[in-house]
Amino acid sequence: MGLLAAFNRIRGGYPGGWKKYARGTHGREPIPFVPPTDPSDRRSLIPPLGLQEYWYPAIPARDVSQKKPVGLKMLGKDLVFFRDREGAVQCLWDYCPHRGAMLSWGDCYWKGFLSCPYHGATFDGDGNCVEFITEGPDSKMVGKLTARKYPTRTLKGTVFVWMGDGQPAPIEEDVPPELFDESAEMLVLTTYQYWHCNWMIALENTNDAHNCWYVHRNAVRHLFSGHTRLGGGRPRTPVGYSSKIVNDRVVTTVNREGVANYYAKDGKLPYQMYYPRVGGYWPLHRGRLLWAWLFEFLDRHLYRKRPFLEGPEEWRGGMHLPGMQRLPHLYTRYCVPVEENLTRVIYFRSRRIKSKLGRLYERVTFKLIIEWLNHYNFSNQDYDAMGTTRWQYPEVLSPTDSFVIAERLLIATRARRPANGAAAKSGSVDVAPSGDALPVTSENG
Repeated sequence: MGLLAAFNRIRGGYPGGWKKYARGTHGREPIPFVPPTDPSDRRSLIPPLGLQEYWYPAIPARDVSQKKPVGLKMLGKDLVFFRDREGAVQCLWDYCPHRGAMLSWGDCYWKGFLSCPYHGATFDGDGNCVEFITEGPDSKMVGKLTARKYPTRTLKGTVFVWMGDGQPAPIEEDVPPELFDESAEMLVLTTYQYWHCNWMIALENTNDAHNCWYVHRNAVRHLFSGHTRLGGGRPRTPVGYSSKIVNDRVVTTVNREGVANYYAKDGKLPYQMYYPRVGGYWPLHRGRLLWAWLFEFLDRHLYRKRPFLEGPEEWRGGMHLPGMQRLPHLYTRYCVPVEENLTRVIYFRSRRIKSKLGRLYERVTFKLIIEWLNHYNFSNQDYDAMGTTRWQYPEVLSPTDSFVIAERLLIATRARRPANGAAAKSGSVDVAPSGDALPVTSENG
């Protein structure tokens, strides 16, 4: 028994107190995800592990070598990535059909082929068993074993995977158009991180009328957004953005400006507002007005270079299936399910820059400043705020939640489903638990 262990035996539970297990044994860990079970709750129709019949970003292509396979879990499925004889990244189910071993623990002894670590079953990029090392060249297993293949496509350095059981849909429907632009001018930079929550909880924190300017009021990039003098962020409002569904693939917002100016007087927004039922003001203090001029100056001269989004209306902003948010002033952010309580968050920052020097400058400033500013300091405040969300309980929604309701409508009733689990479309008006009709329109074609 070590000295510390012996001391703890003598000390016992002294001094005790209520704080150690104030929140039970779970402490401050993320809340485990539990899906709703009430069939009348639209959330019960949303798969906890994501929508399968879609293309998803998976892994940076540079991280897949010719020598070793790479294992990755997506939508609850174990996958393995390796390069074929032409150097293209291929993906198989991480399961050897011989005895069930994980192929990602194997090796690529021969260029373009993946060998199982257990008995040496060796597969090509289409999942065909071409050799069986432990049985020699005359093995009868060759041609009888087939590992499941997942179609892949590498775009702008990112490997995308079709996760469905059916024939792949056109990848252009699921992947932003700028990732297909092969010109040297198009620069796409990526960031990968993880949030310990369900993919829907990760997805739903964007595009409501109030979250950003409360949760992110102290984010550094928020100070650069011209709102330092305007009430600690975008104006508070009890009115939500109207939302519409386009082509059964995306939810976008309309009438943003009118909602944002709800409390404006003579065209100006107050910095502080008085809340009579608590007898106080928000923001609590006016101190940041002393240095607002500095960030407004930097905003005009430094931060006005925005990320690049182009294409038809459905790609210029909003929430796009299978689980991405397109924010023209920030990024494209994918929420890729890994497990029910784990989401891989992938950011794409796109810019069209003509000069080599300009592209070099963008890469350097992205790694030194922008990546931290947008993808960590700013976005992780979302994670900190939503980490305790308990999705299984009834909700009392506000008109400012209209975008969230439209997202759920799109995902639960309009998304692609496997042939044996297709969901029917519903009407064009969603109803909050309070009975208030929230404006959700549909636009197809």
